[in-house]
Amino acid sequence: MTLGQRIQKGRKEAGLSQEELAEQLGVSRQAVSRWENDNGYPEMEKIIRLSQIYRMSLDYLVGNGQEKAEDISEKGWYVSNELAESFLAHQKSKFMKIGICFLLVCVSSAFSYMNMYHNIGDAISTFIIIVDIILIISMILSDNPYKKIWREPLVFDAEVLKRLRVTFAENKKKYRIMILGGSFVFLIGFLFLPDFYWAVPEDSQDIWYALGDAVQGIGGCFAIYTWGIWRAYRRLTMNEEYWRRKKKK
Repeated sequence: MTLGQRIQKGRKEAGLSQEELAEQLGVSRQAVSRWENDNGYPEMEKIIRLSQIYRMSLDYLVGNGQEKAEDISEKGWYVSNELAESFLAHQKSKFMKIGICFLLVCVSSAFSYMNMYHNIGDAISTFIIIVDIILIISMILSDNPYKKIWREPLVFDAEVLKRLRVTFAENKKKYRIMILGGSFVFLIGFLFLPDFYWAVPEDSQDIWYALGDAVQGIGGCFAIYTWGIWRAYRRLTMNEEYWRRKKKK
């Protein structure tokens, strides 16, 4: 069976028309028709998306495996090596943005203390808040193609899961130190620095408070970003344990 025939077979088993499949893939109906007639081939990104829509392994879709789509569906959502890497990259980008949003809030607060030049601190603070709001809105409006990873049991090829677990094990200690370090820096800015304002000359206390807010932002941003990576790896590598505990409840 050719790739085109498998694409067509999977589409019919999923109960989708060419137009409906094209809409989910973000391509034209003509493109789907060309693929099914073996007059063209989808990009790797589209093949990965097809495997998700059809709930079948990539190996089965491209003709290198014998596992059937219905077998994969019964076990859970199939996660290929490419999908796992794409998911991890998405989570890194997402939590980097969340961390930056937190940092911008703290930096905005820091500038609000610095009004010695015709209230320029408030103006900069307001501008940063506007940028922060735009970034938050863009995150809310952006599509998340990985919702099923958080909601359904996952199925991996043995080698893919082994590689993920080895990578996580090698970096787990580093991630833990980075999360704790970022949290420590945040607490220094949040609790320690403000308590010692009395040790700073009165005309420099605004700068001291601004420094505390900036330190909070840097530490918090660092901790949030690293925690997001930790969380993503745990979801992939501890999938079996998660669903085992959930079934017991």
